[in-house]
Amino acid sequence: MPHFNRILVIMNPTAGQRSAARLRSRIEAYFLEKGHDFVLRESEAKGDALKWARTATAEGFDLVVAAGGDGTIREAAEGLMRSGARIPLAQVPAGTTNFSARALAIPTNVRSALDLIDTGKVERFDIGYLPEHDQYFVFIAGTGYDAILIHDTPDKLKRRFGFLAYVATGIREFFRLRPVRMEVEIDNQKRQFRAHTIMAVNIGSIANLRFSFAPDIDPHDGLLNIAIMSSRSFWGSLIVLLKILAKRYYGYDDLKLTKARRIRITADPPLPVEFDGEPLGTTPFLAEIIPDAISYLVPGDYAPEMLVERTEATFVPQPSLGATSG
Repeated sequence: MPHFNRILVIMNPTAGQRSAARLRSRIEAYFLEKGHDFVLRESEAKGDALKWARTATAEGFDLVVAAGGDGTIREAAEGLMRSGARIPLAQVPAGTTNFSARALAIPTNVRSALDLIDTGKVERFDIGYLPEHDQYFVFIAGTGYDAILIHDTPDKLKRRFGFLAYVATGIREFFRLRPVRMEVEIDNQKRQFRAHTIMAVNIGSIANLRFSFAPDIDPHDGLLNIAIMSSRSFWGSLIVLLKILAKRYYGYDDLKLTKARRIRITADPPLPVEFDGEPLGTTPFLAEIIPDAISYLVPGDYAPEMLVERTEATFVPQPSLGATSG
């Protein structure tokens, strides 16, 4: 089990629907009980988590704990990447969706998540990068339907209703999905598509919910999983969604899957873009993978295969995706 000498805790008091005072009290009680040397800082503005994580090693910390939602986790991860530090990042899920934590099988209970400091282990993971925006992403970057949800769901509704706010927006937008012309460059090979959603996924299997955005997503393989959805009607989009939920990914013209180290997407008309639940303007956008780039604190029984949904067919780096135009 790892031993940490000095721990930086970065807490986002506005994340999710928890009481900030209660969350802080539970975190402080844990560290006092365990006798760990720690410093707790509450973020006041966007960028605080990035700034503090970036200077953590220089300040003598050997573990960063991010207590907040996916945005806080992403900021802390970016700070560590920018510092070049190899110290690990731990998570205390306190956000609306907590996809990052769920994807790494980290408990959503505060005490159980903190217990990993004493019982967990450190693993190296790939991380995504958007070079044209100089931004890192932990689990997913995409354009189309997923980005519309992020762009169009008001923050005040997320704070009030949590995940249900996304559901309300998702149902409304689901009826409006229509494919647009896209040029997709995958590892320097260009394809033309009509599609409404493209996702570049680094970590996308939610272990405790037995859900995966695509098959064979492995955050240790140095590749992004690419999912291209091109259904032309509400019913077609619903069928694709149901196939994904049922883990029947292959054999459907409206769902194309591959893996790549790099993908660049242009859409006409432009579509919104998101990364790890954060809005990021519109297409075009470029995503790359950086292998074995960052350390996370994960449960002691974590194994890479926990996050990989194996299927009867597996990906190869550049299968023929075919293309549609018109």
